[in-house]
Amino acid sequence: MKRRRERGQGAGESMDSLLDTMANVVGILVVLVAVMQLTVGDAVDRIVEEGVRQPASLPEVEATEEDQEAVAAAIVAARGKLEALPPSPEKPGMLIEEAAPLFEALRALPGSELASAQGVEALREEVQRKANAVENLRAELVVQSTRLARLDALLTHAPPEDRPKVARLPDPRPPPQGAEEVVFFCRYGHVAPVDRLQMLKRLNGGVEKALGESRAPAPSDGPWLQNFFRKQSVGWENFYWSIRDAGPRVLFADMAWRDRNFGEQAGELRIEGSRLERIFDSHDPQKEYIRFWVWSDSFEVYLEARYLAEAAGFDVGWTAVPVGEEVGSNLLGSSRTRVMID
Repeated sequence: MKRRRERGQGAGESMDSLLDTMANVVGILVVLVAVMQLTVGDAVDRIVEEGVRQPASLPEVEATEEDQEAVAAAIVAARGKLEALPPSPEKPGMLIEEAAPLFEALRALPGSELASAQGVEALREEVQRKANAVENLRAELVVQSTRLARLDALLTHAPPEDRPKVARLPDPRPPPQGAEEVVFFCRYGHVAPVDRLQMLKRLNGGVEKALGESRAPAPSDGPWLQNFFRKQSVGWENFYWSIRDAGPRVLFADMAWRDRNFGEQAGELRIEGSRLERIFDSHDPQKEYIRFWVWSDSFEVYLEARYLAEAAGFDVGWTAVPVGEEVGSNLLGSSRTRVMID
């Protein structure tokens, strides 16, 4: 019996050791859980603090993203239109170079203004205006350079023999049957070619565009036509149409000069190879005849031009134009004056 009591006592001691071990493990676990809770709490506090320092508004974020997308789309569209412009034949890529400052200014604008189609269209029109101005200046430079070279030749070469200056009265006889008229204006001391058919074609096209329909103009259309032609500058080369809206020649289209120095002077015609001679060479004296419209300030240049025309074999006629008067076309279809180009 004594031996059994010893065995029971040993089992109780083993159970006590197991309980002690389990208690230690549970204590360690409790400590670990407490540490983890403290760590997670600190992390949550830090996240909350970051959120307080940098608040985020969903509508503001969405609005910013939309603005960025609109700006990007507008810039891409503007770049495509600018790069599609034709380069200058004399300086490749010149239009893009000229448009670069405008494009940079476009990129610097706020997104709400950039995204509007009107802003892009205004940029395109500005680029086109600058390109046209450059081309006009180039053409003017060529004309002035040619004129300067001819004047230098006139000063350095010995003066040619004087040509006969035979003043004739205006010829009342009709032009050669079936011959086409080639028109020149002698005014402001210059003789200049005029494409009569092109001018009349553009006049009729401008009237139709201004009225919005194909019909004959009426006297009541005068103010509208006058305003339209003043803004559009309808014409060809150095000449444009100006509409009268008062006086005895109401609704008369005057053929006005853009540049009074356009054409050639009498001294330039005395040098071989003048532009007027080249123009005569491009026409056929068997099928065409020359018509000069002569103002009183340009009779000398008319005589030189007539000499060249007759030397080239052309029949020549001329019409004197009163001082201060214009040559043109009556839009109403009749006129009390014979100063008519049609």
